[in-house]
Amino acid sequence: MAVAIILPLLLFLPLTSSLAETLTDPLDRQENQLRRLEALIESLSKTVSVLESSVSSLSSSPRFVYPTSPPSLSEPSVVGTVAKPKSAWSERFQFLAAAQLGSEATCAAVLPYQELDGVSKYVAVGDNRGHVHVFTSAGDVLVKLPSHSDSLVTSILSYLSFRRNESIILTGHADGSIAAHRLSETVSNGDDWVTLSLASSRPFALGSRDLDSPPVLALEVHQVGRIRYVLAADGGGRIRVFTESGTLYGTAIASSRPLAFMRQKLLFLTETGAGSLDLRSMSLKEIECDGLNGSLAKSYSFDGSERSKAYGFTSTGDLIHVVLLGDATNLKCRVRAIRKAEIDGPVSIQTIKGYLLAVNQEKVLVYNVSSQYYGRVGAPRPLFSAGIQEIKSLFSNSDLSTDGFVPEKPLIATDRDRLVILGLQGGYIGIYRSNFPVFKAESNAMVWSAPVFLFILFLIGSWQFYVKKKDSLGWAGEETFDNATGTATVSILGPGSSERTFGDGSRATDLRERRGSGLRGPARRYVSPQRYTAGAGVSFRPSSADPGFRGPSDLNYRGQNTEASGFPKRREPLFQNTQVVDEHID
Repeated sequence: MAVAIILPLLLFLPLTSSLAETLTDPLDRQENQLRRLEALIESLSKTVSVLESSVSSLSSSPRFVYPTSPPSLSEPSVVGTVAKPKSAWSERFQFLAAAQLGSEATCAAVLPYQELDGVSKYVAVGDNRGHVHVFTSAGDVLVKLPSHSDSLVTSILSYLSFRRNESIILTGHADGSIAAHRLSETVSNGDDWVTLSLASSRPFALGSRDLDSPPVLALEVHQVGRIRYVLAADGGGRIRVFTESGTLYGTAIASSRPLAFMRQKLLFLTETGAGSLDLRSMSLKEIECDGLNGSLAKSYSFDGSERSKAYGFTSTGDLIHVVLLGDATNLKCRVRAIRKAEIDGPVSIQTIKGYLLAVNQEKVLVYNVSSQYYGRVGAPRPLFSAGIQEIKSLFSNSDLSTDGFVPEKPLIATDRDRLVILGLQGGYIGIYRSNFPVFKAESNAMVWSAPVFLFILFLIGSWQFYVKKKDSLGWAGEETFDNATGTATVSILGPGSSERTFGDGSRATDLRERRGSGLRGPARRYVSPQRYTAGAGVSFRPSSADPGFRGPSDLNYRGQNTEASGFPKRREPLFQNTQVVDEHID
């Protein structure tokens, strides 16, 4: 019986264990799901806290505040989101790209390659570590040029090579050294994709090992025929001239530091005036600018449209407008306008067509130097200013300089047309395109339209045809003798015919043959209807009782006696042998 009782119990034990398992599995599953939900809620709360912190940091970053008018008291103020007006910089300068170097940008230059619409394609930027980076105008990094000097890049020069699709980049450094890089633009096979690559790189000129070696501040190229010379000016006033191969041609030392060179001419502006360089003798000629009044210029930039005009900032905080004229032998510099500048501190300036941009470590100031009136003289007119942090906040919130390095002068470069490269500190650069209107200078020259020009040509041609026809037919002018003295009027009417009108009103016509020219005049009489009107005339008499009359065979004319009868003695005529012979009149 015990066995009968135990056997069902043994059979029931697996059923109870499976039932217990079925009852405990849903509880475990629910606990696992609760744990997962808690973990998900915790992660979501962390994500929300991170978003809140980022939003708070974004709202606390400095921005340009536009003044707004207070709400009207008659209307309830509504709190909500409103559209923020665009800044003057973003309205006038189209943002193309921005790039971060990882080092501080010190100088920049635009490479001489252009798109089909005239926009420059490539930009070269130098940093404080001696490297040069080449970007597209869209911000893509193309080439990082090798560094031949660890000192920072102080100047960049770029120009086209004689070889097709090649350009030369020369970089000047703070230790006085110069490096040369050759870039080549190629098109990939089977595609229209254009790439820019580094063809070669080498040291161009070695700097001094002295710790006080002056930096290379300006680089310029001068071409004479098929030969090019590279001019390098440093902070000590020394001007070195090199050939394209890197051979030193000559050295000259100026008494004042050169700041900017005029393109295609060996003229330059200095701190105290201007100067010129003669390549043959390597001699310098320096003059003072009229109107500078002893002030020292700190920076210059030549105008983008007229190369003889330049703009500069002085040590006293003045903005000057300078005109530089002449050549290497005859040089003239004059300050045409001066005004107090609205910007202070170390200032870098650059020009585009019709406008001047001045930048310091805090803001950018834009001046208008264009005019629709030809020959306008005056100081640049300020348009607007924009803060560097305001411009930078459009794409970045960082305001710290990389490696703690702050450049001596802010970075700004242009292609003298519309493209602008602006250094924004922290290793950032911005590339912009100006959409300012440009006024074309009107000249005093008269502009002829096509119909008027053709009409004038027609008149000139008609006059030439009339003169040639008149000469070929032998027409001559009229000779009129004074009738008061009894002389006659001879009028040439046509080839081979002449008509003579005498003082008493009689007329005589003589038809002759024009000999020697092969032309025979027609046997008819030419009468001018304007000179002789119809009416009763005096008939021609072959013989006359008038003593002053002479026949056709003896046409010798002599004036009548005009002396009064009351004179005691009759004087002889002044020209008693004067005769007019009709045989020499055709």
